[in-house]
Amino acid sequence: MYKIGDLSRLSQVPVKTLRYYDEIGLLRPACVERSTGYRYYAAAQFERLNRILVFKDLGFTLREIRSLIADNVPPEQIRGMLRLRHEELARHVGRESARLARAAARLELLQRGAVAAANDVALRRAGARLVASVRDIIATHDECERLFQELDRRTGGRRERRQRGAVWHACEDGRIDCEAFEFLPAPIAGNGRIRVYEMPAQPVASLVYRGDADFMSAYRAIRSWIVASGVDVIGPKREIYLDDGRRDGESVTEIQFPIGVGRDSLH
Repeated sequence: MYKIGDLSRLSQVPVKTLRYYDEIGLLRPACVERSTGYRYYAAAQFERLNRILVFKDLGFTLREIRSLIADNVPPEQIRGMLRLRHEELARHVGRESARLARAAARLELLQRGAVAAANDVALRRAGARLVASVRDIIATHDECERLFQELDRRTGGRRERRQRGAVWHACEDGRIDCEAFEFLPAPIAGNGRIRVYEMPAQPVASLVYRGDADFMSAYRAIRSWIVASGVDVIGPKREIYLDDGRRDGESVTEIQFPIGVGRDSLH
């Protein structure tokens, strides 16, 4: 028989932990001396302790471990729980690998003196939003204002000061496929060229910049980050006009590129 201190020294499991295992019924002593309260363990209990340590190393909770090492537990149940844990660990490794790649990308951008704003690119999840939009081929980016005016006439958006944005589906010289949109607080009926739909939630690379003159460096920065990070752009870029600058003279714009990453990669 082994005292709890002997078991602790041989297994390198703290006495405090062994006492807790006793309290929760995970590893009971073979006997407890009534007069002193000393716990004694049989040599065969090293096997059970090792089994506990195996499952603990794999990240199972103590409650799960108690189920896994219970007497007469079917092998199929153990295999099933191990399979689920394996899948969970694989997802975790994937998330951390993606995070490692993004950290490496930021270091690379710093080392080669890339545009400073590239370090402000955030990978986040844009929520689903209800929008009204109008889409057309325009000759210059400034013509997007014409689409907003059409949108305002048909939806009354200007009166309500709704937040605006634009999806740039394609940008070629003299032929720009632009979708002007505004966020809606509640559904409205579509009208003619006006489309009303829910813009889906999706992961995006996001960069916020101030002022109208800074947009070229902002786009260089976010594109540098995308290339360095190795993420996949899966849709057209869009701009959210957070502030039109009418109050203090400085506009605030968010650039979003839809990115192909899983939900878990953002946590």
